[in-house]
Amino acid sequence: MASIRRIISARANGARSKGPKTPAGKSRSSFNAMRHGLLAKTVVLENESTQAFEALYSELVNRFGPADGIELGFLEEMATSFWRMRRAWAIEASLLDQRLSEQSGPDEVARIAGAFSQLASSPELSLLHRYETRLHCAYQRAFHNLLLLRTAEIPNEPNPISEHPEENPEPERALLPPGDQQKPEGPGPSTV
Repeated sequence: MASIRRIISARANGARSKGPKTPAGKSRSSFNAMRHGLLAKTVVLENESTQAFEALYSELVNRFGPADGIELGFLEEMATSFWRMRRAWAIEASLLDQRLSEQSGPDEVARIAGAFSQLASSPELSLLHRYETRLHCAYQRAFHNLLLLRTAEIPNEPNPISEHPEENPEPERALLPPGDQQKPEGPGPSTV
């Protein structure tokens, strides 16, 4: 157990800190929230920015504030899907740029239309659009599941209906004094 003197000293030193000053220190501290970096290593390509992916992931975590590992898993799936969807958009732009350089036409719109027509006749564009649709569905499914998880009823909670007794309960006969006990009103068994 730490001594009182050590605790006071640590608090005093911590109060003097104003954060990292150098670019290297700031870069190091930018990874403070990262748990292990495995997600970025498996999703981000060599020529992509790991810091940009971590910023996207951190933004989702800050926005939704996951309560547990299950919610965090949904946020990881959302970040991964969105990152890969951005990549698909970049690939589509690159493919169109390649086909655009092969086109000659009277104006830019005609060149773009020619590039799109040429690209649409190849399987690349339809494959890319299927990939993008799948990623969009994965993002939406993770988001939907996160919202469902947050609004789902907890099965061990008491039922609110069982907590409220009937509006006009019938008084217990045993609690009334003996002279105040009355016969119940309304139809009952007839004695003929």
